[in-house]
Amino acid sequence: MLVLTARHANGFDGFPLDDPWIHLTYARNLAEHHGYVYFPGERPSAGSTSPLYTLLLALGFAFTRNEKLLSYGLDVLFQLLFLATFAAWARRRLQSPVWAALAVLFVAFDARIGILSVSGMETSLLLFVLALAFLGRLSGRPWLAGTALGLAVWVRPDGLILLLVFVLDGLLERFATRRPEGARLPPPGSRAGGGRRRSPAPQSSPEPTEREAAGRWLPLLLPAGGLLAGYLAFNEAVGHTLLPNTFAAKTAYYAVYSRLTFLRAELVSGFTAGGWLVLAPLAAVGLGREVVGLATRRRGWLRPEAGWVVGLVLAYLVLLPYPHRFFRYLVPALPALALLGFRALEDLGARLAPARVFRWRAAAGVGAAVVLAAAGWLSARAAARGLEDYRAACAYHHDRHERTGRWLARHTAADAVVATHDVGAIAFYSRRRIVDIVGLVEPEAIGHLNRADYTQYLADLFAREKVTHLAVLRNWLEVANVAPLFLADPQPELMEVYPWVPGVTHLVPEPAARLGALAAAQLRAGNPNAAADLALESLAADSLDSRTWFLLGLARESAGRWADAARAYAQATALFPTFDEALAREAVALTQLGRGAEAIPVLERLLEDEPGYPGARDLYRRLRP
Repeated sequence: MLVLTARHANGFDGFPLDDPWIHLTYARNLAEHHGYVYFPGERPSAGSTSPLYTLLLALGFAFTRNEKLLSYGLDVLFQLLFLATFAAWARRRLQSPVWAALAVLFVAFDARIGILSVSGMETSLLLFVLALAFLGRLSGRPWLAGTALGLAVWVRPDGLILLLVFVLDGLLERFATRRPEGARLPPPGSRAGGGRRRSPAPQSSPEPTEREAAGRWLPLLLPAGGLLAGYLAFNEAVGHTLLPNTFAAKTAYYAVYSRLTFLRAELVSGFTAGGWLVLAPLAAVGLGREVVGLATRRRGWLRPEAGWVVGLVLAYLVLLPYPHRFFRYLVPALPALALLGFRALEDLGARLAPARVFRWRAAAGVGAAVVLAAAGWLSARAAARGLEDYRAACAYHHDRHERTGRWLARHTAADAVVATHDVGAIAFYSRRRIVDIVGLVEPEAIGHLNRADYTQYLADLFAREKVTHLAVLRNWLEVANVAPLFLADPQPELMEVYPWVPGVTHLVPEPAARLGALAAAQLRAGNPNAAADLALESLAADSLDSRTWFLLGLARESAGRWADAARAYAQATALFPTFDEALAREAVALTQLGRGAEAIPVLERLLEDEPGYPGARDLYRRLRP
């Protein structure tokens, strides 16, 4: 439905992120050139977060060359497998098929999970193998759990967290709740001693002794460890690193993000979106119960699920305090969190029901139904907003990244070298060699991110790599002193293609660009003096930015300081001789000062570059003697 709605509204298929084309570029080169490379002839690199997903895409290219059809097909397939596996997992954790079905429906209609299920990303595959790992552990098939854990690491490094959670939970199960030799452990999902009795979920094997339970870890750790070793060896072989470049690049780039904001804003908004506003407090009760059980050395009810949720959140808090668009880094925690919430609701209703037996017709059942109805209504509203979010995100990336890549394919030579920070669609559609300026594909830039020497490093890198073009969002990297060759879409962010001319094309350092943006905002707000002060601060940090000199000229002109304005415009045109707007305003300023003779050559330069510039020829005719 998401794809069809977006296609109908936009007129094309798309992806809501740029990252899918990174997987597709590696996959296409693997299929066509039999190398794990980002550009044919280049050295291999560990630029795909998900080698397994990339391999599956490469196999898919044998059947279709339609990259979006291929990605949609894989995503939907793994989404269906995930939901089926999650249903079996939920059935083993909840009281009845009804509760399990409700949990599956709640998760399936989560707007973020729905968007990511047709995003061209590995999320659905990761959700499937994670659910398979939980199911394997609960059903007494450690080889299945171990294999799924190993595959999860090949999908995203986050799988390592679940492997550690399972190992830690096994140690807690063995030592925190020690029993006499030969005693039986209660099956996963049942209560340890006392309280309301309930029918345990069906088990595939008899309850193991403690020694038998310990012996089951070997068939889990062998496949998990073997696949993990293969994953590390693969990354070392292709990129001389144990983890993908994306891990180091993103942890370096987002290191400056506030962890307090992550906790107070990102987590709260992510875990209370849609129906989670109702279910999250119940899930918090479930998490609290697991903590109390751990503190009192009682066997947990859903301890692995609680450990996975807490472990994933803590890992991102410490390493990468940003959940990214559609909450996609933390979406894998949602199924486990849903089970904690549904289990808490189920148990609460059962405690309040007559005869301690849960009945939907009892007051407790009616209350639970009201809670579920509220969660469903909020989820439906969020899903409706998700349709528009998906459509808008697909249009955004199509209008900027896809169009830029296709423009480069049509208007640049086959040996052109393009430097960019968004390396997905631009690389895929242009088929040009890409110089990655953030370290996602090639790790060299990572050490310079968020450092004062970043723009100078890039200039040196471009010279070394013989860069011919830049494709950048202006709010990400501002380029000055040359005119853009292509503007993909002016709103809400400017994606531009510039020629890289050594010694002419200028990269504006981030502090100066930020001050320049503030100056422009003040000028738009009608505060020319404040704008001029900010522009001067920006120029103190970087005096080679023609755009800021022009901005200073506009601020001085708005304040009636024509002489200062003329000098600022002259500085701008000295740095950027074909800066049409600056040439036009310089001519006007000189005319206002009664220096028409000086304005004539300025207008001649403008008309030579842009003969039809509005008003320039009329002014030129008036000034000529």
